[in-house]
Amino acid sequence: MRPAMKMSDTRAGYGWISIALHWITALIVLTIWFVGSSIQTPDGMSQSTLRLHTSIAISAYVLLWFRIAWRFVKGHPGPLVKQQGFFYLLGKYVHYVLLVCIGIQLVTGPLMVWSMGEPIHVFNWFQIPGPYGMNMGLLDTTHFIHVWSARAIIIGTILHLGGVYKHAAFNQDGTFGKMLIPWADQQQPSPAFDRRAADDDRADSAGATAETLKNRA
Repeated sequence: MRPAMKMSDTRAGYGWISIALHWITALIVLTIWFVGSSIQTPDGMSQSTLRLHTSIAISAYVLLWFRIAWRFVKGHPGPLVKQQGFFYLLGKYVHYVLLVCIGIQLVTGPLMVWSMGEPIHVFNWFQIPGPYGMNMGLLDTTHFIHVWSARAIIIGTILHLGGVYKHAAFNQDGTFGKMLIPWADQQQPSPAFDRRAADDDRADSAGATAETLKNRA
């Protein structure tokens, strides 16, 4: 009998919400990056490509912020038995860097458009006017940050894919499966993580007992 599926994360793996957010965000970000890398042409900036780039980003704006907040609030599931040590921590913090860079993109992108004195065009649906006029100094700064955070996303994505290949081809430790099927007890976390969680539970229980005794006194 198969164990029940989970919407939210467990100590050992991701739930359906995290899995859906992961793959949808990956598709959106790679699409935005591909379109964005096509804005500059030999004849100059393509306004139609720029508007497509910003339209996709603004359409997914709330979803992307939700995805960032979800991971920082939920944290990461603990490492599996064969997934401990340096590479687990490396993958974890590369993931956080990717999310921070996506957040930087979401902030600097609109500021760049407004600094050119233009509204943000969202397909042919509507426009978002800027709160200020043309500002070339701000445009230069936000453009620099936007470009380098995009490059950081590409580097982080390459590292991430390299880690996926390592786990799937060499370690075969179930890491890749954590982002495919959210079985509640698909695999157990490492013993060290289990001990830390048990210690936290005991500390919480002891604190609650002490508070109860204090209130009775």
